[in-house]
Amino acid sequence: MNTLLEPDHRRAIRRSIIEPLAMAAVIIVLVISGVVALRNFRELQQTRLRVSHSNHVLAGLRLVEAAVMDAESGQRGFLITGDEAYLEPFDDAVRRVRASLNSFASLIQDNATQRAAVPELRGLVEERLAELQHVLEVREHEGLAAAQQTVASATGKRTMDRIHAKAQSIREVEYQLLMTRENAAALSYHSGISTSILSTLTGLLLVGGVLYLLEHNRRKAERSALDLRTTRERLQLALDAAEMGSWNINPDTRQLIADEQFCKIFGIPLGEASYQRAVDALHPEDRSRVEAAIAASTRADNPTPYSIEYRVVHADGSVHWVLAKGAAHFTQEREHRTIASFDGTITDITDRKRQERRLLESERSALAASRSKSEFLANMSHEIRTPMAAILGYADVLLGHLADPDNRNCVLVIKRNGKHLLELINDILDLSRIEAGKLDVELETVSLPQLVAEVQSLMHVRATEKRLDFRTEFNGQVPETIQTDPTRLRQMLINLIGNAIKFTEKGTVTLTVNYEEEPSLECHSLLPSSSSQLPSSTLGSSQSSTLSFAIRDTGIGISPEQQQRLFKPFSQGDSSITRSYGGSGLGLAISLRLAEMLGGAIAVESALGVGSTFTVTLPIDSSKSGQLIPPSVFAVEQVHDHQRVEDPTLTCRVLVVDDRRDVRHISQHFLEKAGAEVLTAEDGRQAINLAIEARDSGEPFDLIVMDMQMPNVDGLQATAELRSAGIQWPVIALTADAMKGDRDRFLDGGCDDYLSKPIDHRKLVNMVAFYTQDIEQEELQAKRLERAAALRASLGEKH
Repeated sequence: MNTLLEPDHRRAIRRSIIEPLAMAAVIIVLVISGVVALRNFRELQQTRLRVSHSNHVLAGLRLVEAAVMDAESGQRGFLITGDEAYLEPFDDAVRRVRASLNSFASLIQDNATQRAAVPELRGLVEERLAELQHVLEVREHEGLAAAQQTVASATGKRTMDRIHAKAQSIREVEYQLLMTRENAAALSYHSGISTSILSTLTGLLLVGGVLYLLEHNRRKAERSALDLRTTRERLQLALDAAEMGSWNINPDTRQLIADEQFCKIFGIPLGEASYQRAVDALHPEDRSRVEAAIAASTRADNPTPYSIEYRVVHADGSVHWVLAKGAAHFTQEREHRTIASFDGTITDITDRKRQERRLLESERSALAASRSKSEFLANMSHEIRTPMAAILGYADVLLGHLADPDNRNCVLVIKRNGKHLLELINDILDLSRIEAGKLDVELETVSLPQLVAEVQSLMHVRATEKRLDFRTEFNGQVPETIQTDPTRLRQMLINLIGNAIKFTEKGTVTLTVNYEEEPSLECHSLLPSSSSQLPSSTLGSSQSSTLSFAIRDTGIGISPEQQQRLFKPFSQGDSSITRSYGGSGLGLAISLRLAEMLGGAIAVESALGVGSTFTVTLPIDSSKSGQLIPPSVFAVEQVHDHQRVEDPTLTCRVLVVDDRRDVRHISQHFLEKAGAEVLTAEDGRQAINLAIEARDSGEPFDLIVMDMQMPNVDGLQATAELRSAGIQWPVIALTADAMKGDRDRFLDGGCDDYLSKPIDHRKLVNMVAFYTQDIEQEELQAKRLERAAALRASLGEKH
């Protein structure tokens, strides 16, 4: 019995041993399976986090590029329209660029390769922002044309290309890393499934665990699917809100997957979208360009970013502009790189294109209006100054023939009123040139004491005529020389001192010159109302030094209400002042604008019945100024006693060319009076014929006086033909001097000098004497060659 029970006992023993061992084995397998499953699960989670991190990196990189393009858009809108409302989106875009760069840099801190690329990308982006800011500064300080010239240099495009290239290289590295992480995630997932299957085969006791894991994974998959569906819905809502469509192209099958908005933009019925339908909808003129862009973006070797604007034609024949952006996704198998998909978005930009077209048309209209205004000013200047030249010239001729005091007084009245009318014409044209941006400021080194002496010499005569005491004072030492535009500064001082003399019946008019180092340029009137009339642009920032000219008078004074209108064109204190003292009311308006062009300001202090003080304050670059000297007041006061040099005697042959008979005759009169032999021509063609005939006959002219604005053949064309014919005689241009750049244009066209109408006969005679007696032909030719070389260099820089 013992022998019968022994197998049972042994079986019991085996069961008692095997079952615990089996349970232990099951437990061990379960533990091992659990550990392996847990490890795989954690690896899957970590890999998915890495995948998500890579997607965030790519999204951050896109944000950087988008912000830079938004900055470009804001800048472009400001350049086209001049509307400062575009500067706010520009500044916001600049802030977003830097914020997105910082965010992007923080995302790739764990990647040494990508981290090393950030400084270069940041440098390129900062360089582009600096270029955009520089164009705005050029637009502000030098005008729209200079800004457009800066944009046309293509520097910005090259910088953007470098930014896109760098971003693409970073993106490719991240895509490669993303593919690696996605493969790792897939590997982790399959490893978990294999472990679960292996655990199931080890025993029935693992079934429950496997089922539990499967159920757990199923629920997790459902949650992931739900999250994915929610994300897709949110993305679709965002795309719909932005009126953007999305698309996906399978490169192998040319299958197009498009959403509802894509179909709407392309005019394709929903559900009928296909790659061929989309290609057929492209505008015939854009089709090859779009296909080339797709090919360049989907090539395996160095693909380019896909971003293109093109037109699509709907079934009803309507044409719509769209902006398409996309990116190709590639898979890498050993050394073979294959495109996996091509995805992107589409946006209808028809309204934007219409707005751009309207803006372009507006810009063209504005430019045309500006050109018309410039041409009108040039024509008006010519048509007004030319008869004035005859009036004043013949008045001088009459004065030379009349001895009777009454007759001479009548001619003097004509001449005085003619000069007054000419001053009014000059004021109107100056104001028009300033408002049209056609008045230049040319800085040069000038002697400050000498400039003040010239102004004092001129204004002393006016003050003496009214029995006023005119004084010039220097408050301390002043620079021996300064950098400024002497013509405009002299014009401002003469206007202000002339007003002081005009509105002062008795007492004194004083000009005080004061130089200060390291003050603030801001200057304000003691009367709040007056300072409100000065534009804020005239109150500059702190400068290294300032130079001020204070004109004080003991005249009628100005009330606070009258000061409100002082600097407005064609405006004086009130109508009674105009009736009592005359004047156009342009002097102060012009002076203020000239001060602004020189970077300065004008302030006024005044009280009725006491007098007024107008102060011109200008910034001075001390590094370009001469040494400080104590000015010689005696020398200043003696300038007006200096005697003029007598007119020279001419012994030359001169050809005078002008379509106005009066101008020809008056010029001929004064030149012949000085001793010259003079012939005249009515237009450029007649002048060319006379000049060539004189040269061929052996009796050449020594000089030509050429009007620039004539019918048939104008002065510039005639001068060019004469130079082409080998005639190198000096040519003096006669011009109305209406627009900035006239002098350079005439000199670049072959003329040697120019005179403004009305012609000052003394200047004419002296200039003819200089070019026929004082300067050698070789020196004159050298100056022409130097000017031609400078012109070629300037044109080369523009191109």
